[in-house]
Parts: sequence; structure tokens; C-alpha cells
Amino acid sequence: MDAQPKKIIVSALRPLSILFLFFFSFLFTPIHVQAARAEPSDIVVKKTMTSFSRIPGLTERELEYGRQVIEQMNYNSQRITRQISVLPGASFARCKEIWDELENKKATYDQILAFEEWTKLPDATMPLAVQILRTIKDLTREEVKCLRAFLNIPRQGADAVLSLIPQIVAMEASGNFAARKMFTVRGITVEQALNNLSIINTFTDKQAWAYAAFAESKRMGAQTVTDALPLFQQLRDDAAWNMRTLIKKDKLDRNAAWRWLISYFAHPVHVQEKQYYRYDGRERTQLLDAFYTAGEELIWKINSLHAVSDEYGMEISIAALQAMSGKELQGLFSKLSQKTKVNYGSHFLAARKAGKKNSMIRILRKATTADRTQVSEDLTSANIYALLAQGSELYDSSFRDILVPILGKRIHTNYRNNLLTFLKATDPANLLVSSFIVSLAQKGKLTAFFPKEAVEQEKILDLVAASAFKDEDTILLFSATFRHLLKVLDQDVRYYLIQKMVLADNGQGSFSKLITVILQYYLQEYPDLLNAPSRQLIQQTVERNGAVDLNRYLLTPFGEWKRDKRLGSISVFHPDDDGRKSFVSNAQTLLKHGYKIAFAKQYTPYQDASTQELSKRAIQRAGSGKGLAALFDTMRRNPFATAFVKKVNGIIITHSVYVYADEANQQLLMKRFLQGDDEMFAQRGHSYWRSEQITDPLEKLKENKQITADDLTGRQRFLSLGSCGGVKAYTKLTRMFLGHIDILATIGTGMAIINDPYNRNFFETVAKNSSAMTWEDMAAKSSFIFANGRGQDYLQPGCLTAILHKILDEDRVKRGDFSDAEQYLSPESEMEQEFNTPQ
Repeated sequence: MDAQPKKIIVSALRPLSILFLFFFSFLFTPIHVQAARAEPSDIVVKKTMTSFSRIPGLTERELEYGRQVIEQMNYNSQRITRQISVLPGASFARCKEIWDELENKKATYDQILAFEEWTKLPDATMPLAVQILRTIKDLTREEVKCLRAFLNIPRQGADAVLSLIPQIVAMEASGNFAARKMFTVRGITVEQALNNLSIINTFTDKQAWAYAAFAESKRMGAQTVTDALPLFQQLRDDAAWNMRTLIKKDKLDRNAAWRWLISYFAHPVHVQEKQYYRYDGRERTQLLDAFYTAGEELIWKINSLHAVSDEYGMEISIAALQAMSGKELQGLFSKLSQKTKVNYGSHFLAARKAGKKNSMIRILRKATTADRTQVSEDLTSANIYALLAQGSELYDSSFRDILVPILGKRIHTNYRNNLLTFLKATDPANLLVSSFIVSLAQKGKLTAFFPKEAVEQEKILDLVAASAFKDEDTILLFSATFRHLLKVLDQDVRYYLIQKMVLADNGQGSFSKLITVILQYYLQEYPDLLNAPSRQLIQQTVERNGAVDLNRYLLTPFGEWKRDKRLGSISVFHPDDDGRKSFVSNAQTLLKHGYKIAFAKQYTPYQDASTQELSKRAIQRAGSGKGLAALFDTMRRNPFATAFVKKVNGIIITHSVYVYADEANQQLLMKRFLQGDDEMFAQRGHSYWRSEQITDPLEKLKENKQITADDLTGRQRFLSLGSCGGVKAYTKLTRMFLGHIDILATIGTGMAIINDPYNRNFFETVAKNSSAMTWEDMAAKSSFIFANGRGQDYLQPGCLTAILHKILDEDRVKRGDFSDAEQYLSPESEMEQEFNTPQ
């Protein structure tokens, strides 16, 4: 016999008892009822009861039981009840079984929608509904989305999902994403969809994301998306990522995507090498642009192989490796490329069988070093060229010791050591020539490629000019490295390059002004790099266009900064071995110069009192300078900020430090910085953490309307980019901060021996000197940091690149145009949304 719900009779109770009973019943009401219900309206209950009452054979007692249960239900449960009540085979017993299921584990809204869609299938029944609901409630958000896409495939039976769900549960999130996109292809059948899953389940993450982009192509068909599966299965990760980028960037339709797949991406690298040069110029440029755009992932991979690293590119210390099990070490070894695993696999396996962990670690490290070269060897020449054009994003060792020798050997073999011939064949539109040549000059490797004959050098400079002087953005980037190029050229060839710049001056607006200022700057600051004809040509150009007063762009905001008698910064370190080293060296520098360590409440996420007390104790233990590495580890495990404080010339200087924790906390930190009074933000660590530490939080805050334009323009701030290749982000960050930022960046390698003393000395110099001090004065007072050629790749505020950005921003303000800044605050991609959205 079904139990009758207990009724609470209150009519005979005394007032005090009534009050107690009311409090007691509220206290022990299930939380989901309190939170999700807020008493469903009579209309909702009536609607649910109408559906429930249609179940055949209900007794009065069952109806009453149902009414009392339904009145206590949240909205989601009522929706389910309405759907199941009208299914074939509905009964009170099975309805009660589903209610019990809902009570034991609440269904999410997405799960409710998926279940409702299932109940609309023609042969859905109440007996099957119990099983389906129980299964759906255990699915993740990605799996539910995959299921909902599958349910939209026409002409399927209600039991088809029972074949689907075990397969999607076994997949990684990237596999779910790929399967979902495949399910949405027009004309796909249930049989095709289910059969295709077995191959999708074998995909790597990169293969899955590339296949998802392919399935989304315009006019994609069921047969094409099915036929492509084995081809995607054999793609190398670099080929898969390049193809995904090409499809997304160029918005390829089905025919174009299929043609690129079968004619290029699905082939081995030696075939791709030949096929690239069979394409016409437009197609080669299209591919090259994709290689460059997709390059960040490959650069990440190659750089990460400088040591044994985890999935986030963080170096794993020897101590951490020794603490790992044999299985965990095997997992790290299995991530290496196939050729490397073949070369080192037998030795690694023998060491594991013998239980020799130290030998396993030694072989793993040796194989990782070899894999860095192997991964690079497995790239086409055009792809290597596109990576080298990104220059400073690559570690020096990746650039100089790995990629340059590989490409140099190929140019020597295939192009008779003629760089010009290679450039014309590989980059017919001069898309990356300037960046490539300048990167070589910057890294000291131009002589490895550059011809000795002046005529040949001039021909290459023709290509450089065509690439560098396209628009404002290309000339801004070129300006940062122009000196490196001039220094390696002979005087006559330098004059030729100056001529090309003058000829590129179209006399129109900002572009013309930028060229004029570059030439004027070199005439004033580096006359020794110019011969007499070059100086005369520049002088004529400046007189024709009008000289620009460069001193007005050297003014500083120091007077405004010092009004409140304080100066503040926040430095963010990444939670890896390199981050720990930088953190410790920075802290030691500050402690050595008289700073006191303290808890930094402003940049600390919420902590309860006991946790905050533990944080303060960790800070106290590090006060002597001996426990700094332990402090870093504590800050990494339990996020909080530490401050180093000193009073200089009546001004309190506070350098706060923080170890990156996650996306949400970084957004909070960035918001507090922008809405607070601190002047400096310092990004420490590798270049590829720049997006996580600065640009991503800024974009999300803007997108979610957590910050306003006033927050960005309320004061002039200072950004210290300690990461390699910060100049690549110079223009982007200037625009993201709406021009209200001065930047220290490098076109080469970021170094703690520069970053630590510069950031400390910067505020102390501001505090000790007149507010009328210019950026040129600041550079002079910081020159000891850059003595003996150290940090020669650093660009300080007041340098040419900084002046050009200020001129460009000034012109935009005059035109009332900051619209292009918004493009850098664009929403994340769909794929990023899929994997970043909290469940």
C-alpha cells in the first residue's frame, strides 16, 4: 500500500507551539524547496495536476497524494511531471518512482530540457522514461548539450539515446564538442551519427576541435562529414590546429574545407612541403596566414619541450618527478611525438620494468629535449617561417638552436642557400617578410641567411618595405626593431632602406606622420647609424612634412601620482618553477632595499578569518627572506596577496605581489586594480601567460560590464611587461587601455635581472625627484640597470615606439575615433565559451 503523506494538524495547538512548529518545519524543509520554489503559483500547480490526473486508473487517494507532492515541487520537477504524465504506459507507481529520483538528485535546467525533448519522440513511454531520466541526471553539461543535439536528428527511436549516452560519457569534452557539431549536420541519420562516434572517441583534442570546425562549415553534408572522419583521425596535431584556424578565419564552406583536407592537411609533412609550392600565390598566402594565426599553440608546444612540463606548460621540477609513480611518468612520456616514443620507448619501458625511477626520469628528460627538435622537424618550411616571424614569442633556444638551423638547412638544400628565392616562393604577398627579417636581426641570426651581395640585400629590402609599410600597425611593429636591422646593414644598404621609407610616405594623415617621426627620431638620436646622404634625405623629408615636437610626448603623470603621498603596484607571477624563481628574486631585491613584508588585503580574494590568519603567518615566516619559496607555494595553494612597503621621501611605496590562481580571481584582481589607486601593473612570467594575466581578464570585465571607459581613462597607468616579446602586445594593450598607459616591454627575452631592479627603482625615482621629470630623465636614471648591454631589447616609455603610439592616440582622439579599440574587447569564441563557462 502506498504511504499517505503525513499531515500537520495545527488547529488545536497553542500559539507558542504553532510558532515553534512553523520555525521547526522551515528549518528542516529541504533546501531545494526553499530555494527553487518560493511557492509555485496556483496556475502552475493546476496545470501540472491537469496533466497528472490524466494518468489512467488513478484512485482518489493517489490523486490527493500527487496533489500534495506537486504543491511542494520546484518548477523543474513540475515540468517533468507534466511531460511524463501523458506518456504511454504512465502509472502512479512509475510517477512516484520518478519523483523519488528527482528528490534524491536534482536535475539541472539543461537536463530538464533534454528530457522534455526526449519525451516528444513518437515512441517514448513511461517505463523507458524512468531509465532515461536516471541516466540524463548523471550527465555533465557538455554531455547534455551533445544529447540535445542528437535528439534533434529526425526519425529516431526513443531507445536510441541508450546507445548514444555510454559513448559520449566515455569521451573527453573536446569529443563531445565535435560529436555535437556532427549531429547538427543537415541530413545526418541516427545510424550514421552513432557509427561515427567510435572514430570521434579516438580523436586527440586538436583533431576533435578541427573536426568540429569542419562540421560547422557552410553547406556541410552528412556524407562528407562521415567520409572525413578517418582523414581527421590521421592528422598531426599541428596540421589539425592549422586546418581549424583556416576554416574559422576564412569561413570556408564544405567544398573548400574538403578540398584543403584532401589536398593538403591529410598528407604527411613531406607531401605537404611539396604541395604548398604547387598552390598559386593566393592559396599560399591563405595557408601562411593560417600558420601565423595558429602559431601560438605550436610555439607553446615547442617552448614547453625545453623541459618536462605539465599540460599547462609549467615545468615539472626534479623533486616533483621523483615523487611521481611509474604510471604518472609513463603518462608524461606518452605525450611525446610518435617518432620520439619509438626512439626512446624501449629504454624507458626497460627502466620501468626494472623499477629504476631515476633512469626513467633521465630518459624522459632526454626524450623531451629530443622531441623539441622532432616536433620542429615535423613542420613544413612555410610553417617554420611563420613561427620565426613571431620571433620574440619563441624562447631564444627554440628560435636560435632549433628552428633557425632546420630552416637554414632546408634553404641551403632546396634553394641553393638563396634567401630571396625562398621568400618569393614561400611568401608571395610579402605577408610576413618584414617580421621574419626583423626577428632574425633581433635574435642575431640575420647573417645566417642574409646574402653578402648588396644588390641581393636590396631586393630583400624591397620585400621588407612592402611588408613593413602597409599600414599603421605594421609600421608600429617595425619601428620597435628598426635599429636592429640598420645595425646589421652596410651604409649603402641602409640608405636604400631609408629611400624605401621615404617613398612609402603617401602624405596622408597619421601614416605619413609616423614615417616622418621615425626618420626624424633616428636623425636626432642615432645620427651615427646614418651616412651623409641618408641624413640629407631625412632632413629634406622632415622639412617637407613638418618637424614634430617630440618633447611633448615625453611628459609624465608623476605629479598626479604623488598627490596622495603613495605609489602602488601589483605584480602577478605564474604558478610554475620559473614563476617561483622570479617571485623569490623580486622579493629578495625588495627586502634587501629596506621594504617590509605585509598582508595585502586589496588584492586578496575573500578568506575567512582563520584562513587569513594562516596567510599572515606564512608572510611573517618569510620576513627574514629565507622562507620566500615556501611563501610562494602557500600563495599558490591558497590565493592571497603579499605587499612590500617602504617610505621614500615622505611617499609610501607599496609593491603588492600575487600568484595567478584562476580566471575568476584574476578578473577580480584586475577589476580592483582598475578601480583602485595603484599606478603600476607588472606581468611576470612567460609571454603566453600574458593573455591569462592581462588581456583575457580585461576582455571579460568589459564584456560583462564590470568596468567602464572611465575606469580605463581615469588616470595614466604604467604597465611593466616582464615577459618575452612584450612589444607584440604593445599596440593591443595601448588600445585596450584606451591610450592611458605607458609601457615597459621587450622585443626579446624578459629577464628578472632587469625587471626586478627596474620596477623597484621606478617608484623610488618618482618619489625622490621633481614631478617635472620626463620619460627621458627616467631612462637616464635607470640606465645603470641596462649597463654593459644588459636588456638592450627593452623599450622604455619615451622610446620611439611609445612616442608613435601617443601620436596615433592623439590623432584618434582628435578624430573622436576609438572604435577600433573595441575589437580588442571582443567576446570569446564559441569553443572557448563551451569550455570556460562554469556549470
